[in-house]
Amino acid sequence: MKKILFAVAVFTAVFTVQAQEAVAETPKQNDILISPIELIAIPLLNFSYERLLNENSGVGINGMFYFGNNDDDDEYGMTQISPYYRMYFGRKYASGFFVEGFIPITTTKDTYYETYTGPGYFNQESRVESNTTVGVGIGFGGKWIARNNVVFEASTGIARRFGMPERYNSAITGKGMLGIGYRF
Repeated sequence: MKKILFAVAVFTAVFTVQAQEAVAETPKQNDILISPIELIAIPLLNFSYERLLNENSGVGINGMFYFGNNDDDDEYGMTQISPYYRMYFGRKYASGFFVEGFIPITTTKDTYYETYTGPGYFNQESRVESNTTVGVGIGFGGKWIARNNVVFEASTGIARRFGMPERYNSAITGKGMLGIGYRF
């Protein structure tokens, strides 16, 4: 009888341990962040959403939207959407140092001035053009998880844009985040 009770006790203990492991809380899979510095200083809304695939990787999208004047006289306007893939090297779930590859889709609104002069004649005309380009980039940074699922991120990246008009001086764009957010 003692052997049967011992076997039942061992079986119950093993089953209970396995049940507790199965009930263990699954890690949170979504991060949303905003960078308040650009919003206050520029004004540029810089936000990011990431879906964590596993403990070492995630996919997401970063958006930057310039909120300058919406008049046609505004000399500069910019919107950039950047889907990305990240690989994490930290000890905690999807945190620590990371590297990423991203594809910036950038729309710019630029004003060009043409000046016509002659003897006793001066005329200046302005023209607004919108251009959309796609590029490829690489970035790196760090992500830290604090109490209550608060997330902090510092990251930067640089990319080359393709399909630029010849008058542009640079086909380089970038992205960055000095943000705070929440993991849910």
